[in-house]
Amino acid sequence: MRRLSHGVALLERAALILCMALVLGLVLLNVVTRSINYSLFWVDEAAVFAMVWACFIGASLLVRLRLDFAVTVLTDPLPDAWRHAARVAVDALVLIFGLLMVVLCWWWFDLPTLWANNWQLQPFFEATFNGIYMDRPTTVPFAKWWFFLVLPCFALTSTIHATANLMEDIAAMLGRQAFIERTEAEI
Repeated sequence: MRRLSHGVALLERAALILCMALVLGLVLLNVVTRSINYSLFWVDEAAVFAMVWACFIGASLLVRLRLDFAVTVLTDPLPDAWRHAARVAVDALVLIFGLLMVVLCWWWFDLPTLWANNWQLQPFFEATFNGIYMDRPTTVPFAKWWFFLVLPCFALTSTIHATANLMEDIAAMLGRQAFIERTEAEI
Protein backbone atom coordinates (compact mmCIF):
# COMPACT_ATOMS: atom_id res chain seq x y z
CA MET A 1 0.00 0.00 0.00
CA ARG A 2 2.92 2.31 0.74
CA ARG A 3 4.26 1.93 -2.81
CA LEU A 4 0.84 2.60 -4.32
CA SER A 5 0.44 5.68 -2.15
CA HIS A 6 3.91 6.88 -3.11
CA GLY A 7 3.16 6.41 -6.83
CA VAL A 8 -0.14 8.24 -6.49
CA ALA A 9 1.62 11.05 -4.61
CA LEU A 10 4.13 11.44 -7.44
CA LEU A 11 1.28 11.70 -9.96
CA GLU A 12 -0.52 14.18 -7.72
CA ARG A 13 2.58 16.32 -7.45
CA ALA A 14 2.89 16.48 -11.25
CA ALA A 15 -0.84 17.19 -11.62
CA LEU A 16 -0.65 19.91 -8.97
CA ILE A 17 2.23 21.60 -10.79
CA LEU A 18 0.27 21.38 -14.05
CA CYS A 19 -2.88 22.84 -12.46
CA MET A 20 -0.99 25.74 -10.90
CA ALA A 21 0.80 26.45 -14.20
CA LEU A 22 -2.60 26.39 -15.89
CA VAL A 23 -4.00 28.86 -13.35
CA LEU A 24 -1.03 31.16 -13.88
CA GLY A 25 -1.27 30.87 -17.67
CA LEU A 26 -5.00 31.55 -17.69
CA VAL A 27 -4.68 34.56 -15.41
CA LEU A 28 -1.87 36.00 -17.55
CA LEU A 29 -3.90 35.33 -20.70
CA ASN A 30 -6.79 37.17 -19.10
CA VAL A 31 -4.57 40.15 -18.26
CA VAL A 32 -3.19 40.34 -21.79
CA THR A 33 -6.54 39.99 -23.55
CA ARG A 34 -8.20 42.56 -21.31
CA SER A 35 -5.34 45.01 -21.83
CA ILE A 36 -5.88 44.89 -25.60
CA ASN A 37 -9.64 45.20 -25.08
CA TYR A 38 -10.36 41.66 -26.33
CA SER A 39 -11.68 39.84 -23.26
CA LEU A 40 -12.07 36.08 -23.30
CA PHE A 41 -14.86 35.49 -20.82
CA TRP A 42 -14.27 31.75 -20.46
CA VAL A 43 -10.77 32.31 -19.07
CA ASP A 44 -12.00 33.45 -15.63
CA GLU A 45 -14.19 30.40 -15.15
CA ALA A 46 -11.52 28.03 -16.46
CA ALA A 47 -9.00 29.51 -14.01
CA VAL A 48 -11.43 28.92 -11.15
CA PHE A 49 -11.95 25.30 -12.19
CA ALA A 50 -8.18 24.77 -12.45
CA MET A 51 -7.72 26.28 -8.98
CA VAL A 52 -10.41 24.01 -7.52
CA TRP A 53 -8.68 20.99 -9.05
CA ALA A 54 -5.37 22.18 -7.60
CA CYS A 55 -6.94 22.53 -4.13
CA PHE A 56 -8.37 19.01 -4.10
CA ILE A 57 -5.23 17.43 -5.54
CA GLY A 58 -3.11 19.34 -3.02
CA ALA A 59 -5.39 18.32 -0.15
CA SER A 60 -4.97 14.66 -1.03
CA LEU A 61 -1.21 15.08 -1.28
CA LEU A 62 -1.17 16.76 2.13
CA VAL A 63 -2.91 13.72 3.62
CA ARG A 64 -0.02 11.53 2.48
CA LEU A 65 2.62 13.99 3.62
CA ARG A 66 0.84 14.35 6.97
CA LEU A 67 0.88 18.10 6.53
CA ASP A 68 -2.85 18.50 6.88
CA PHE A 69 -4.31 20.49 9.73
CA ALA A 70 -3.63 19.15 13.19
CA VAL A 71 -4.26 20.32 16.72
CA THR A 72 -1.34 18.89 18.63
CA VAL A 73 -1.82 20.75 21.89
CA LEU A 74 -3.59 17.67 23.26
CA THR A 75 -1.29 15.00 21.86
CA ASP A 76 2.13 16.60 22.37
CA PRO A 77 2.26 16.07 26.16
CA LEU A 78 1.11 12.44 25.88
CA PRO A 79 3.48 9.49 26.25
CA ASP A 80 4.66 7.90 23.00
CA ALA A 81 2.21 4.98 23.17
CA TRP A 82 -0.77 7.29 23.61
CA ARG A 83 0.50 9.64 20.90
CA HIS A 84 0.75 6.72 18.46
CA ALA A 85 -2.75 5.62 19.44
CA ALA A 86 -4.04 9.14 18.76
CA ARG A 87 -2.36 9.14 15.34
CA VAL A 88 -3.96 5.79 14.55
CA ALA A 89 -7.35 7.18 15.58
CA VAL A 90 -6.90 10.27 13.39
CA ASP A 91 -5.75 8.13 10.45
CA ALA A 92 -8.80 5.92 10.91
CA LEU A 93 -11.07 8.98 10.87
CA VAL A 94 -9.42 10.27 7.68
CA LEU A 95 -9.85 6.83 6.12
CA ILE A 96 -13.53 6.77 7.11
CA PHE A 97 -13.95 10.23 5.58
CA GLY A 98 -12.28 9.07 2.35
CA LEU A 99 -14.45 5.97 2.14
CA LEU A 100 -17.56 8.04 2.80
CA MET A 101 -16.54 10.39 -0.01
CA VAL A 102 -16.07 7.42 -2.36
CA VAL A 103 -19.59 6.18 -1.55
CA LEU A 104 -21.13 9.64 -1.92
CA CYS A 105 -19.39 10.19 -5.27
CA TRP A 106 -20.63 6.78 -6.44
CA TRP A 107 -24.18 7.77 -5.53
CA TRP A 108 -23.79 11.21 -7.10
CA PHE A 109 -22.41 10.07 -10.45
CA ASP A 110 -24.77 7.04 -10.42
CA LEU A 111 -23.18 5.21 -13.34
CA PRO A 112 -25.36 2.07 -13.01
CA THR A 113 -28.54 4.11 -13.52
CA LEU A 114 -26.96 6.06 -16.38
CA TRP A 115 -25.96 2.78 -17.99
CA ALA A 116 -29.46 1.35 -17.41
CA ASN A 117 -30.82 4.36 -19.33
CA ASN A 118 -28.50 3.63 -22.27
CA TRP A 119 -26.32 6.63 -21.43
CA GLN A 120 -29.19 8.93 -22.33
CA LEU A 121 -29.13 12.02 -20.12
CA GLN A 122 -32.79 13.03 -20.24
CA PRO A 123 -34.17 9.63 -19.14
CA PHE A 124 -31.45 9.49 -16.46
CA PHE A 125 -32.51 12.89 -15.15
CA GLU A 126 -36.19 11.93 -15.20
CA ALA A 127 -35.48 8.72 -13.30
CA THR A 128 -33.18 10.24 -10.65
CA PHE A 129 -33.67 14.03 -10.67
CA ASN A 130 -29.86 14.11 -10.76
CA GLY A 131 -28.75 16.86 -13.15
CA ILE A 132 -25.00 16.31 -12.80
CA TYR A 133 -24.56 15.35 -16.44
CA MET A 134 -26.80 18.09 -17.82
CA ASP A 135 -25.41 21.03 -15.86
CA ARG A 136 -23.22 23.37 -17.93
CA PRO A 137 -20.85 26.13 -16.87
CA THR A 138 -21.65 29.69 -17.83
CA THR A 139 -18.82 30.24 -20.30
CA VAL A 140 -16.63 27.11 -20.56
CA PRO A 141 -17.80 24.85 -23.40
CA PHE A 142 -17.70 21.58 -21.39
CA ALA A 143 -20.25 19.92 -19.17
CA LYS A 144 -19.63 20.52 -15.47
CA TRP A 145 -19.33 16.83 -14.67
CA TRP A 146 -15.88 16.86 -16.29
CA PHE A 147 -14.80 19.36 -13.65
CA PHE A 148 -16.63 17.47 -10.89
CA LEU A 149 -14.42 14.42 -11.57
CA VAL A 150 -11.91 15.90 -9.14
CA LEU A 151 -14.15 14.81 -6.25
CA PRO A 152 -14.03 11.04 -6.91
CA CYS A 153 -10.32 11.38 -7.69
CA PHE A 154 -9.80 13.14 -4.36
CA ALA A 155 -11.91 10.56 -2.55
CA LEU A 156 -9.99 7.65 -4.03
CA THR A 157 -6.49 9.08 -3.61
CA SER A 158 -7.06 10.36 -0.08
CA THR A 159 -8.43 6.92 0.83
CA ILE A 160 -5.27 5.31 -0.55
CA HIS A 161 -3.08 7.74 1.39
CA ALA A 162 -5.07 7.37 4.60
CA THR A 163 -4.84 3.58 4.34
CA ALA A 164 -1.07 3.74 3.88
CA ASN A 165 -0.74 6.18 6.80
CA LEU A 166 -2.93 3.99 9.00
CA MET A 167 -0.96 0.85 8.17
CA GLU A 168 2.32 2.62 8.90
CA ASP A 169 1.08 3.99 12.21
CA ILE A 170 -0.36 0.67 13.35
CA ALA A 171 2.93 -1.03 12.53
CA ALA A 172 4.83 1.66 14.43
CA MET A 173 2.46 1.47 17.39
CA LEU A 174 2.80 -2.30 17.61
CA GLY A 175 6.59 -1.99 17.43
CA ARG A 176 6.94 -4.41 14.54
CA GLN A 177 9.10 -1.92 12.68
CA ALA A 178 10.80 1.36 13.34
CA PHE A 179 8.60 4.39 12.88
CA ILE A 180 8.41 5.11 9.16
CA GLU A 181 9.57 8.63 8.39
CA ARG A 182 7.37 11.02 6.52
CA THR A 183 7.15 10.44 2.82
CA GLU A 184 7.91 14.12 2.32
CA ALA A 185 11.58 13.42 1.56
CA GLU A 186 10.66 10.88 -1.10
CA ILE A 187 8.29 13.21 -2.86
